[in-house]
Amino acid sequence: MAREKLSFKNGNRICLTVAENNLKDFCNKIIDLATDDLDYNDLIELRLDYLLNKKVLVEDIIKSISNVKKALKDDYDVELQLIATVRNFSNGGNCMLDDKTYLDTITMLYEKASVDAIDIDYNFYVNKFQAVKKLFSGKKSLIITYTCRDRVLTSEEYDNLFKDLIKTPAYVIKIITKAFSFDDCIMLMDKAVEHKGAIEKNDKAIVVISSGKLGLISRLYPEYTGSMITYINHDPFEAINNNGEINKQEFDKLRSKFPSTKEFLDSNR
Repeated sequence: MAREKLSFKNGNRICLTVAENNLKDFCNKIIDLATDDLDYNDLIELRLDYLLNKKVLVEDIIKSISNVKKALKDDYDVELQLIATVRNFSNGGNCMLDDKTYLDTITMLYEKASVDAIDIDYNFYVNKFQAVKKLFSGKKSLIITYTCRDRVLTSEEYDNLFKDLIKTPAYVIKIITKAFSFDDCIMLMDKAVEHKGAIEKNDKAIVVISSGKLGLISRLYPEYTGSMITYINHDPFEAINNNGEINKQEFDKLRSKFPSTKEFLDSNR
């Protein structure tokens, strides 16, 4: 069963993502990342939509996750925190589940999988909010993600979105919007700061991501917005990918060169 609460060290956590199309590669990647000589490899997102798109059974996924965690503990003395993500195509994901299948899937993950949090689509929550509230009521293991990559949200739309997400049973509310300009990224970050008080008052955490290379600063300085997780890529040969995910080497280099958002912004003016 998903644990009661996803914990965070020093406010912000760096998260690696596993997204493979077959179960063997999926499990091997988890082990590779968890046993690499890194100082940030204890939080991993499992993009289960990549497996579900290939018709891998949820039961087999759950069993494999359990086996991997046991092997890591027994053989390497490594304990992971895992986020299980199910993302439909309409929200930037890699599967298309109808609402019933989606609900059955996350219910099985919540009840049987050795994961710490489950990340679901906001659109699905809107369609099945009563069932989601019943499943996760009083628990702190739910992440609800809103994704918009085809247009820029207005200031009013952001305000309404934050207010709606705060009302959900999610412990972590996550917003991903595409940056078509640098100002688009800054608007998202400033809106997160503006609503930070209401988020904390309602005992919730937040993650905001401005996707694309123009949104790099949102990943580089999660403490500015209060984002609890920043997702990075694990390819040492790709400093920044098309989604704006930065690898750890580039992350450390830029943070060392520009320790604060102000210094980064000043250098880009």
